[in-house]
Amino acid sequence: MKRRIGIQQKFVALVLVLLITIGAFIALFFPQRQKSQMNKYLNEKVLVTAQMIAFNASTGVAFGDSAAVGKTLDVLPSLSGVRFVSIVDTAGKEITGYRADKTDQSMAPAIEKLIKTETKPANLLITDIGDVALYAEPIVYRENGVGTPATVGKVIVGISRKDLANDAFQSLLIALGIGAGVVILGGVIMLVLSSRLVNPLKVLARAAGKVSAGDLESTVSIHTNDEVEVLANSFNHMVGNIRRALEEVQSSLKKAEEANARKTELLSIVSHDLKSPITSVLAAIKLIELGDITTEEFPEMGGMIRQTCERMIDLIESLLASSALEMGKIQISKTSCNAKELMEGVIQANSLNLTNKAQTLNLVTEGKDFEFYADKGLIHQVLENFTSNAIKYSPSETTITARVLATSSGVRFEIQDEGPGLTDEDKQKLFGFFQRLSARPTAGESSHGVGLAITKRVVDLHNGKIWAESELGKGTTFIVELPRNTDMPMAA
Repeated sequence: MKRRIGIQQKFVALVLVLLITIGAFIALFFPQRQKSQMNKYLNEKVLVTAQMIAFNASTGVAFGDSAAVGKTLDVLPSLSGVRFVSIVDTAGKEITGYRADKTDQSMAPAIEKLIKTETKPANLLITDIGDVALYAEPIVYRENGVGTPATVGKVIVGISRKDLANDAFQSLLIALGIGAGVVILGGVIMLVLSSRLVNPLKVLARAAGKVSAGDLESTVSIHTNDEVEVLANSFNHMVGNIRRALEEVQSSLKKAEEANARKTELLSIVSHDLKSPITSVLAAIKLIELGDITTEEFPEMGGMIRQTCERMIDLIESLLASSALEMGKIQISKTSCNAKELMEGVIQANSLNLTNKAQTLNLVTEGKDFEFYADKGLIHQVLENFTSNAIKYSPSETTITARVLATSSGVRFEIQDEGPGLTDEDKQKLFGFFQRLSARPTAGESSHGVGLAITKRVVDLHNGKIWAESELGKGTTFIVELPRNTDMPMAA
């Protein structure tokens, strides 16, 4: 795996290369440059020092004031490299002088020569004696600064080249130190600034790695108030979009799997619940064709065929309703309904079944205003499903109680039976499609496992609530609450 080099490492390497380059340049080019610059510097130093002394001493020399001339030399100890200064009059007699240390006797002939030699201002005729450069500058005086210039004396200056070179080198070292300090300080500042930039990027990189590994809960919290924060917010938004898209895909896959399972269950139901009654009908028809059925047996056989066909039609209608729910094709048409009258109609429709099982169904009402807004046919189907289930799963000679309660917000239906009740497992799958519960109809009635699922969906379309309360062995109560004035129905 290729090793990555971080931004901070690259920056540190760049600063080091810069420092090495500066050091190499100084080492290669400074010595030659220094030599020429030092000669120029020395000449300028000698010239400026001699002119300064000559100018300051001109008045004192012109008037023979040796004390005033001597004061002009008080500044010399502070001037670097000045070893020797002598101020003489036109006759060559020294008026005053300055000696930084004991003057080398080898310089005396050169000094005598400079005193006697006629000089011109700024002619830069420098005589080197050892490391000391000697130079003579005439002292010129103008009366009141405007008169004809007159030479009144001469100043001889001796400056040490070595001292000047040492001072220049120390100045260079100071300059280099300051320069290196500036570079290092700038590097540190840039390193700190780069850290503020790089650290959030590292956080983003780690979060991106987690996301690429499948951790879609990984987000970043960066508050730099700059483009990096904008990038971090965009990253969080992107991860959120990916997470939601993945959830939608997973939800679609789950729905597809559930739909496929229901199709498999549907085929199983069709092959079992339709094949058996069809086989019974075909057997009955075959007996009729063979003449094995007497005239007295025809009504009984016809009734069996009719009941079998009705069971198949009921099953087909349930399957079609289930399919319509899955495809979102159920449409509801709401009108004004009376909850009490709806329940009375359902009881009347099931009166024969109640009589056949010697069961009693009591209707209990509470409240006064039973009007509400719903699809009458679909709500009748819901109550029909609850009532028929109560009849199916309750033993003969038991009592079923139907309650209709009117409240300020809506109506409530309750169907209570004396059947076997529901297990905890039954409660978990109560309103699922094609779910077979542990309880069985007490008189061999048919059950397809789709009625409660359809009921749940119808109640949802009316923005209502549906649930069951049951204790094993003590019966079950199915409850539906519907708002009195519902909003527009939800899409199926």
